[in-house]
Amino acid sequence: MKNSLHTDPLKLKDLLWPHVTFYDKQIEVIYSVWNNDETIVPAGNMLGKDFVAGFIVIAAFLTRTPCRIVTTSVKGEHLDVLWGEIGRYIDEAEYSLDSRKGGPLIVNHHLLRKIVGGKLCKLSYVKGMVASDETKDAFGGHHIAKVGDGVWRTMLVGDEASGLKNSWLERAEKWRERLFLFGNPWECPLNYFRESVEGKPGGTPGGDIFAPDGHCERKVIRIRAEDSPNVKYGLAQKARKKTPTDEMVIPGVLSYREYCKRRRRYDPIQQCVSLDARWYKGPSVDMFPEEWLRAAEERATRLKKRTAKTMGVDSAMGADNTAWAVGDELGLIDLVSEKTPDTSSIPGTTLALMRLHGLMYNPQGVLFDYGGGGKPHVDRLRRQGYNVRAINFGASATVEKRRGITPLEKRKQADEIRVAFKNRRAEMYYLFRERLDPSFHTPYAIPSELLHKPRPDGGPSLFQQLRVVPLYYDEEGRVYLPPKRAKSDDPKGEDRDTMSKRTGCSPDEADAVVLQVYGIARTTFKATAGVMM
Repeated sequence: MKNSLHTDPLKLKDLLWPHVTFYDKQIEVIYSVWNNDETIVPAGNMLGKDFVAGFIVIAAFLTRTPCRIVTTSVKGEHLDVLWGEIGRYIDEAEYSLDSRKGGPLIVNHHLLRKIVGGKLCKLSYVKGMVASDETKDAFGGHHIAKVGDGVWRTMLVGDEASGLKNSWLERAEKWRERLFLFGNPWECPLNYFRESVEGKPGGTPGGDIFAPDGHCERKVIRIRAEDSPNVKYGLAQKARKKTPTDEMVIPGVLSYREYCKRRRRYDPIQQCVSLDARWYKGPSVDMFPEEWLRAAEERATRLKKRTAKTMGVDSAMGADNTAWAVGDELGLIDLVSEKTPDTSSIPGTTLALMRLHGLMYNPQGVLFDYGGGGKPHVDRLRRQGYNVRAINFGASATVEKRRGITPLEKRKQADEIRVAFKNRRAEMYYLFRERLDPSFHTPYAIPSELLHKPRPDGGPSLFQQLRVVPLYYDEEGRVYLPPKRAKSDDPKGEDRDTMSKRTGCSPDEADAVVLQVYGIARTTFKATAGVMM
């Protein structure tokens, strides 16, 4: 027999969380999950999608027995965000929910069980599982026998759904009575999340699908930045010719001030995905737009004598060049590039440039690409007493540690607005992009004679190398670059998009410059055996 809590989850909210306020789009999502077979939510950033998903999971589990819910995402960190929200609802309920405090829920890491009638309900659970090749088979077999009361009891919840492969979703198709997928619409292989919104090419259209009885077999709800009540209020003030007050109508979701900042500073891809909640289909976006490079060239004409702070060294042998880029926080000061068939000359040239630019007493300001043949040069200079830094381009991106305890909502928002990177190379190039952006507080400058200086072999200048670097985002919203060159054992190597193909050579000068900028942007680092891996 259905009761009012089965049919109206907001009554449970009023009972257990009267302090929580949902806005209209969140309420639409809640009722859609309750009443429709599938709810698909492409959403922008900082719009409370994990917050409402946490409520949906905990409310469904409390209002039906037996009940089985599986939550999933492409990474454990994404699961942590959703389960952090679930934990917050448990902690902040008006009546105790945790069994350790007399409540009905047994709470473990990414696992909830429930106590019914004083005993553990062996048929009920909420599980969090990363969608990986190792866990694929675990997505099957969570069915519950029908009890004839018309109450749904099983659900699959998928966060960051752009990265979820159909093979995992298909394993849950036989048992789940509800499917709830949400996330940012980042570029991804065509999967069910994207197909549900945009349709299959030449096949089934996307959007809502209505059953004969009038309910939705699939409901698509798009949540854009302009749906935030805070943004709506600011836009309404502006339309009435009033100065927006940036009032927080609903705490925890995108503010009008932050919305304006993102509209002003985000690239077209970020705006389309993170603000408009749509898959980007426009022209390719450059990592370094030509107008930015021209502006950097013009800025250099106004700079006076400067003091070098860092040097990036991209060492090479054979057909590639060894390049040295010297600069400070304001821009590039010197760029040297030469063939080094005898690589033993590289430490000597490095020391000569350190003397020329006053870096002898700041060897930590000298950064080598450790993985590009730089290791012997780093070792040799360190044996001579110069503790230069070694950076591995192919390593994982830098993880910024925070000190102290940050409230969950603020921590989650900070995680959403921080750009993520697939590897260190992408991070370094993007940091350079940020400093080249004319809106940066001290935008980077590049003298014309260095920007357009040809390579010793007549190859492409720094300008030409930077102009062809693309800005790509993967299905998790991480910035990535094409590899420097295809692997020798890659059977499809000839067809791969690589940096070397785009520039016609190894982008040695560009790599040296981003190393120099990285030395400015990342002034502190944790060394492992002397190497920033």
